[in-house]
Amino acid sequence: MTDAPPTTPEGAGEFPTFIVCTIGSVTVDLPETFARVNLHEADLPFRGLAIPVAIPDAAAMTAVVAERPAARPSSQDLLANVLQRHTIDVVAARITGEAGGVYFAELDLVGPKGRIVLECRPTDAINAALRHPGGAPILVEESLLGV
Repeated sequence: MTDAPPTTPEGAGEFPTFIVCTIGSVTVDLPETFARVNLHEADLPFRGLAIPVAIPDAAAMTAVVAERPAARPSSQDLLANVLQRHTIDVVAARITGEAGGVYFAELDLVGPKGRIVLECRPTDAINAALRHPGGAPILVEESLLGV
C-alpha cells in the first residue's frame, strides 16, 4: 500500500494565509474625525496595515495597550468579562478582507460548547484579543499587508 498525495476537491480554493501582527500605534491626524490603528507584522519584513477606526474604539485600544485602567467598564470590557465568566477563550482576532475602504474581521472563540467564528468589526475583534487573559493573536490576511 502506498501513500497517495492529498487531493484538493474540485472547485476548492486555497486557504488564505494569515500573518501575526501587533499594534504599532493608534493615531489621530487632525482634522480627521477618525483614528487609525496601525498594525505591523510581528516578524520580518514588518509590513503594515492602517485601519480607520472610530475615536471611542481607538481610545479603548489605547487604554489596554497603555495598561491604563478605565474609570468605569467599557462595552469592550463587558464583552471580555462575559467571555471569561463563561470560560470562552479568544483563539484569535482575524482581519479577513477589505472592500471600498471597509475592513472585515472575525473573532475565533472556543468554549465548553465548542468552537465558533463570528463576523465582526476589526475593532471589536482587536479589543477582544487585547483583553483576553494573556492576550490573543491578531492575525491579518497577508494580501492586506503593505510593503
